[in-house]
Amino acid sequence: MPINILVTNTKYFTEYKNDVGFVSNLGDFANNLQGSVMENVKLVRELNINWFAKSSTSDRFAVDTSLNVITRKGGGNFLNDGASVGDIFDFTNQVSTSPTIIFEGQVQSISATQIVYTVLSGSPVNDPNGYGDAEIRFKTPLTALVYKFGLIDNTESFNVISKVSGNEQGYYGSNIGFDTGGGVRDTNFVTLSRLGQYEDWRTGTVRARFSQQVNDYIQKFEIEHEFTILPYYLDGELSNLQNNVIPPLLNGLNSLKYVFNPEFRTVLSNPNTAKSYDFDINLGSTAWFNENFNGFNSEYKVNSITYTEFGTANSADGLLIGGKTTVSIQVEKLNGNFVIGDKVGVYASYLPEQNEYTNTTLSDLKQNFIYDNAFETSGNSGANGQDFITNMSVFSPIGNLMTVAFDVEYNTNQKAFLSGKLSQNPTYFLIGVQLGDNTLTNQSSDRTILLADVNLYDESADIPDLMHVTKYDIYSHEEQIGLGQFSTDKTSWNEDGLVVDFTFDLDLNKQAVLNTLEFNLVAYNTVTNQFWNIDTYSFSPATAIISGGIQQINENTTRNYILKANDQFNDVQISVGSNVGGIQNYDGRFAQKISWQDWIQNLGVDTIFYDGTEPNNNFNNKSSNYSLLNDYEIRLAISSNVAGVSTLNVAGNTDYLFLSPTITVYDYEKDGLIPPVWSCVIETFDFATSTNLGGAILSGQDTLIRSTWTNSNGAVTSLASIWGINRIEETGQQGYDITEMSSLNEPSANQILKPNSGTKLFVYLNAGNVVFECLVDGSQVVAGQEYNLSSRIQDQSPSDAKLTSPDNITKDTSGTPETKTEAP
Repeated sequence: MPINILVTNTKYFTEYKNDVGFVSNLGDFANNLQGSVMENVKLVRELNINWFAKSSTSDRFAVDTSLNVITRKGGGNFLNDGASVGDIFDFTNQVSTSPTIIFEGQVQSISATQIVYTVLSGSPVNDPNGYGDAEIRFKTPLTALVYKFGLIDNTESFNVISKVSGNEQGYYGSNIGFDTGGGVRDTNFVTLSRLGQYEDWRTGTVRARFSQQVNDYIQKFEIEHEFTILPYYLDGELSNLQNNVIPPLLNGLNSLKYVFNPEFRTVLSNPNTAKSYDFDINLGSTAWFNENFNGFNSEYKVNSITYTEFGTANSADGLLIGGKTTVSIQVEKLNGNFVIGDKVGVYASYLPEQNEYTNTTLSDLKQNFIYDNAFETSGNSGANGQDFITNMSVFSPIGNLMTVAFDVEYNTNQKAFLSGKLSQNPTYFLIGVQLGDNTLTNQSSDRTILLADVNLYDESADIPDLMHVTKYDIYSHEEQIGLGQFSTDKTSWNEDGLVVDFTFDLDLNKQAVLNTLEFNLVAYNTVTNQFWNIDTYSFSPATAIISGGIQQINENTTRNYILKANDQFNDVQISVGSNVGGIQNYDGRFAQKISWQDWIQNLGVDTIFYDGTEPNNNFNNKSSNYSLLNDYEIRLAISSNVAGVSTLNVAGNTDYLFLSPTITVYDYEKDGLIPPVWSCVIETFDFATSTNLGGAILSGQDTLIRSTWTNSNGAVTSLASIWGINRIEETGQQGYDITEMSSLNEPSANQILKPNSGTKLFVYLNAGNVVFECLVDGSQVVAGQEYNLSSRIQDQSPSDAKLTSPDNITKDTSGTPETKTEAP
């Protein structure tokens, strides 16, 4: 089959020799997969690809110029040759490196034995008897790639199934080497996306680029893949791991090899254009723990490992879940001595149950195994991992002995997860340490990952009940603290303002002291307990004076929202409250606008929300994007780190997270009903002449904003229960600089919006519709600046809408709750 994919270059890099990120010593690489389980590897591979159909005396190519058809006279198959509709080709009449081109054509339709073409250049010659020495040489640019890979036994038949999760492993991408103009192709890398719905196998990334047009027909591509050598643990293998029983997959000289199938396409969505091949002949040399490559003896061993609680130096039985653990490992070199500059790697992983690492869509393999690693050279300190390993130090060696120390501190989500697991069943982790001779190359390295320990997690160092939140009352725009009704959860819309009336306490009997205090707007996953911050306001309670054993935490400031002075929806207040039996109360209020800024990137967003058609790939601060979708809810949160002393007289710091109930956030023009109760048209007018401006805002003279709300249930006859807000902001502003004119609350002084009648938003009925009006102060408008306009209405069935001047295009990214679909 004349689809020719030729591997022209293969390089395997390792973190041990090429550093994290694989950025060093780029001339030092291996030509086959080498290393140990848990090790991270980068594969760089170059491939040439071309495809063609070749005639012979027994399989001639007949050309009918009246029908523009090429017909095969023998047993060949154009489809097997890789030809597809849309392909551009040269028809040549001799097989050589410099063929004579009779004509250039494009495939219009195709079968196994016939190609219907159009002529792009040249002159086809009618030949019913057929050419016996012709080639059809295809040259369509390939711009898409489906890339599948596997780590399988050296003797195993080709497959791309993960040895850990049992799911297929692959990536895909498009716009690779696209035409930038004039036939010049882009040579930048394109990061590929995960193929399929499962994340459970993914340990790294793949990117690809078109690198060179070798000749008219051969296209060169470069593919880079970062991955981890697996498996190092599967559920049910705990005793084997503890007793260093090597699994059959890696026992003796058994090893894993890297296999792959690159499927190039002209168009990603058209599999008929695919050109692919299974590559599985390059054998690997991979090792289990405590061996060099597959089956070779190690030059190193672990003498001891100890765990201590950071800050107290109290001994621990293993990694602490709730606190920071310092791990110290002494290693020995069996032949010769260590020297200053020897490199050391440390690895740590949770050992999960099978259901925790298979068929997961929200978390990848490293998240499922809570995996991290770090590297440092002897005589140096301060290296950090990518997640929870910090402050790694490798002390100067003494002969053939060397000590490695590092800290492990899990994040809030990891602590919560591991704590829950430990409360139900014994929960284990493993720690590995990597050693080797730094002067040896990747190809001849003696590096080994030693299994330093397999052990139970220690009980959490968290100290319970240092802090409680006893009041968490949430008020919306129409409510006043101390007067209106409140609730602990809310239904809101983007841009809405809320204020929380809260009380929290500290147990001074346990010497509780606030180290940190934050108020957050978060997206919280009710299944995994993961969350990310959409907005954060931080205090510095650690600087507060302690008088009479009480932290004097007093705060009276604002969020700097554009609101009237003393507006509760701008307040940040904390004051010292009552003390009863050593329980010290603090009272306060905290204002929060529901974030809406989809143009502001938020890299904390769960990748399940990826949508390349949305601003910042849907990783942004628009709250409605994440409300009640993929098990996520919008919540308000109070988070803090509190120092204290336990009933066992052990001092430590404990992280606390107090979440509000669900805040349901709807998108613009949505309310959970189909159709929504309210719809809105926002218009702008020259206030002096009443000329309709088509959404534009005037500079130097006032503009009237008119928001006309229509109720789908029929004409509105009373304004008694209706209130509203018109808002304006500069397009793309980077904070919360949005100005509002409310029908309930007085505006800020000298703001850009001002009344056109009375002192607040002007509200009236017109032909059964509700109309809101106010003015834009032309003296404050920046000439040439674009503005966003929005409007908010509420009665018994609240809704809101947002239109952006000057084009009046409705912004809508999340859809109605009824039409939201779970991401794959």
